[in-house]
Amino acid sequence: MDYKERVSDQQLKKLLRLSGAVLVTGVKWCGKTTSARQVSNSEVCLDNSEEGKDFIKFANTMPSEILNREAPLLIDEWQNAPRLWDAVRREVDARGKRGQFILTGSSTPLDENERKEIFHSGFGRIANLTMHTMSSFETGFSYGKISLSKLFDDGKQYISEHSDRTLEDVALALCKGGWPACIDDSDEDALEIPYVLLDELINIDVQRKMEELGLRKNPSDVRRLIRSYSRNISTQASRSLIRKDMSQSEDVLFNDDTLIKYLSLLESMFITEDVDAWSPYVRSKVRVQGSPTRQFSEPSLAVASLGLSPSVLLKDFRTFGFLFESFVIKDLRVYGSALNASIYHYRDSKGLEADAVMELRDQRWAMFEVKLFDPKRIDEGAKNLIKIKEKMDYMHMKEPSFMMVITAGKYARLRDDGVYEVPISLLAP
Repeated sequence: MDYKERVSDQQLKKLLRLSGAVLVTGVKWCGKTTSARQVSNSEVCLDNSEEGKDFIKFANTMPSEILNREAPLLIDEWQNAPRLWDAVRREVDARGKRGQFILTGSSTPLDENERKEIFHSGFGRIANLTMHTMSSFETGFSYGKISLSKLFDDGKQYISEHSDRTLEDVALALCKGGWPACIDDSDEDALEIPYVLLDELINIDVQRKMEELGLRKNPSDVRRLIRSYSRNISTQASRSLIRKDMSQSEDVLFNDDTLIKYLSLLESMFITEDVDAWSPYVRSKVRVQGSPTRQFSEPSLAVASLGLSPSVLLKDFRTFGFLFESFVIKDLRVYGSALNASIYHYRDSKGLEADAVMELRDQRWAMFEVKLFDPKRIDEGAKNLIKIKEKMDYMHMKEPSFMMVITAGKYARLRDDGVYEVPISLLAP
C-alpha cells in the first residue's frame, strides 16, 4: 500500500530540524510508526515480540547499544523502557546535533516506578508531536476546497462551493474512522475494524497496562466505562454521572478511586481526549463554565462501543448528532495542529455555547458550531456564535477571524449574517 501523506508530516520534519529528538504520541494504530519511518534511517522496536524484549533489556542496561545507530533513529514504543528517555536526552547533548531520534508511543508512563526512571524533562532537547487518526481531508473524504488557514488570513471571503457527499456518506465515514491501515479496505471490512481494534485495546493493551500499574485486570469494567463515555460523548458529563452510569445498581456505585485511575489510564493511552473549556475575556458578568467536553481521540471507537452502524445512525439523528460533533472535533484537531492551534469549547451560565474554538499562537481565534443538516438548527448555531462574539471584551483580545457552522450537508457559503456554513466534506487545513 502506498504511503498517504499526513498533515503532521511537515510538522515532524520541522521539529527534527529544530530539536535533537521528537516524541510522537497518539492512540495505537493512528500511524505514528509509519509516518516516522518516512524520515528515519534506522529503527528499533521495543514491543512485546521476542526481539523487542531483547531490545528492552539492552535499553535498561546498556542504552548505548540501542542508540548507536544511524540518525534519525526511530525508537518505537519507547515507554516500554523508560530509562531511554534520559539516555536520549544525554546523547542529544553529547552529539550537539538536531534530528537524532524519533520516539513513538501509544501510552505515557503512569506507574510510579516508571516515572522514577525519568529524571529530567526533555525541555530543549525533545519536542512533542501528537498524532491522530486520519482526518477527512487525509482520507480523501473531504475535497479540501475550504482552507481554514486561508480563512484565518481573510475571514470575509465569499465562498460558494458544493460537495456531492451525502448524509449516508458521512455516516459511513464516521463509522469507519480514520485508521490508516484500513483506508483502502472495502466498506464492509472497514466497518468491522473499529470493533476489532476496540476489543484488542480493552482485552490486551489496557489489561497489560493495568497489570503494570498493579490494578486488578477487569475487561468488563473497562468496557462499561468506554460504553458510558460513548453514551456521553460531546457532552460535559461529570465524573459522578459517568460513575452512576457505570454502576450496576443505584445502591452500589462504582468505586470512585478506581474510576479516576481508569480515566487516567484511558487518557494516557490516547483513547479518550477531552476538549478543555476556553477562558476568554468576557465583558458581562456571565460565568464561563470550565467542565471539559467528553471525547474520544477517534470517534469510531465510540461507534463500536455502542454497537452502531451507518444504517442505525440514519434512524437516530440525536445520537448521530453527538457522534458527528466528535467526528468534526477530531478533524479540527488535525487541521489545527497544522496551524499550531489549540482546540477548546465554550459554554457559559446562560447556556450559550460554541462546540469548538480554535486559538492560534498569535491569539487569533475562530468559533465553530456543529450541526448535522437541519436549516433551523444551523440558523440557531449561527445566532449563538454571533451572541458569543458580542459578549467578548475586545479591549483585551482580538475579534474572531471568522465564525463557522460545520454541517453534514452539501453546500458551503458565507451567510448574510457573516457566519460561514461549510460541510465537513469540504474542509482542509
